[in-house]
Amino acid sequence: MSVQTKVAAADAMIPETAPFSSEQRAWLNGFFSGLLSLDAKAGAAALDGAMPDLAAKALVAEDDGAPWHDAAMPLPERMQLADGKPLPRRLFAAMAQQDCGQCGYLCETYSAAIASGQEAKLNLCVPGGKETSRMLKRLLEETPAAAVKAPTQAKAPEPKEPVLGTREAPVEAVFRSATRLNGRKSQKDTRHVVLDIGAGGLTYTPGDSFGLFPKNDSALAEAVQRVLRVPPGFRIGGKPFRDALIEDYALSPAPDALFELIGLLVGGERRQKAKALASGQDPDGDAATLDVLAALEKFAPVHPDPEAFAECLEPLQPRLYSISSSPLVTP
Repeated sequence: MSVQTKVAAADAMIPETAPFSSEQRAWLNGFFSGLLSLDAKAGAAALDGAMPDLAAKALVAEDDGAPWHDAAMPLPERMQLADGKPLPRRLFAAMAQQDCGQCGYLCETYSAAIASGQEAKLNLCVPGGKETSRMLKRLLEETPAAAVKAPTQAKAPEPKEPVLGTREAPVEAVFRSATRLNGRKSQKDTRHVVLDIGAGGLTYTPGDSFGLFPKNDSALAEAVQRVLRVPPGFRIGGKPFRDALIEDYALSPAPDALFELIGLLVGGERRQKAKALASGQDPDGDAATLDVLAALEKFAPVHPDPEAFAECLEPLQPRLYSISSSPLVTP
């Protein structure tokens, strides 16, 4: 599990009407947010949407108000509003606009990090899913390479040990209880869940997110291994292939990269269908039901190299739950 400090639009303390550029406001907001969080314990993971230097510089100076920053607005409408804007703003419009923090950024700072070259992963927006990742890829492909800056090695931060309790260094928690708070006749099912994090040395405040890492069903992982004909003793990432499928990789839905790989291994009509699925089309009307195993079975027999196959999969992400309770015994 991991604990993540909340990321919210409310953290913006400098109003939009203040006489500063967007880059200056972003810096000032981060500065004041840091001052107000100095009393945070070292064990809590700080996920405050702070931007690396390159990402901060990628933010445009214009104050456009981000009219697309509405989670209820369909993607085509958001992209239309951002049409003609600089690349960071168009990438921003492609995000799911929820500022949920599951990617490790705010929507705006994630897009700035991609535009600056600081962040290479295009599949971190969980609520946006494939729709967002495909749009990000399309925008980068349409943009001249010179417009997408590469990270400057001289300014690269020194490697640091991951903070305990983050997605990079999760710790174990002990499940204690789950008490239903609704009456027997209520149609709602709200529960008070108690998880013991004492052994991990973590701290938190109300509004932080508690991340639980799921595991894939072992039967599903074993079925994928059988379809691929991977030997039982094959290892990947320092662990057995089966365990890696259970603990490290998302097996649903099937990612676009997997269909791209399959398209290289098959021919004829099957290749055309694989290419269509990789581009977001639905040639047989079953795209919504295709997890990794179903995709392999759909194009069987197909036996990609196990390591190439694993490189196509997306990492298993934690499920985030907002913490509403206070750690204080006596408020």
